[in-house]
Amino acid sequence: MKRTWMVGTAVVVAAMAAQAGPRKPQTDALVTVVTYDRADVPWVVRVRAEQVATAAFAAAGIEVKWLVGKQLGRRREVTSGEVLTVVFDGLAPAQASPEAMAFTNVGGAADADVHVFYSRVAGFGGFHNRLYAPELLGNVLAHELTHALEGVARHSSEGLMKAAWSTDDYAKMARRRPLAFAAEDLELLRAHFSKETSPAPTLVAAR
Repeated sequence: MKRTWMVGTAVVVAAMAAQAGPRKPQTDALVTVVTYDRADVPWVVRVRAEQVATAAFAAAGIEVKWLVGKQLGRRREVTSGEVLTVVFDGLAPAQASPEAMAFTNVGGAADADVHVFYSRVAGFGGFHNRLYAPELLGNVLAHELTHALEGVARHSSEGLMKAAWSTDDYAKMARRRPLAFAAEDLELLRAHFSKETSPAPTLVAAR
């Protein structure tokens, strides 16, 4: 089972030429995200984080719907699109790197697609004001869900899918803007959703 770790405090500066007019994924790009809260995430924080992640994907032509799950592993039925699962954990596992805020299960069986270590997100010291924790959580969610959709353990040199966000990236979050996708991530998302062709109802079991 491959896992990809989201590291949140190292400063990475990537100077790249601007790429004009990156193409967006074709629509019929719909994802339902089912969340399971083991960390007592405050309702207002979770809702704002979902709004941030939804806005990040909307800029790439992807619609995201959110559901609260009651029992991890129950099958969910949706009319179209696909289902991903997110678990909010309180503490990080022992094998997590010291700065990791979340991980995504890529290409292997697991109880959920994404695990978020909420205590690390809530305690992050990169903002002067911890009221921005929902902005950080939303970008973490968008980052990890993108790993799940792309299906590969990789990072980009700029944007939302960087391995480590810079101080400039955190400043953008503090201005209540989700980070943008790099052109290569838009292409990977386009490739993923071009395979989603069946209009029939889908039953997806949590992994």
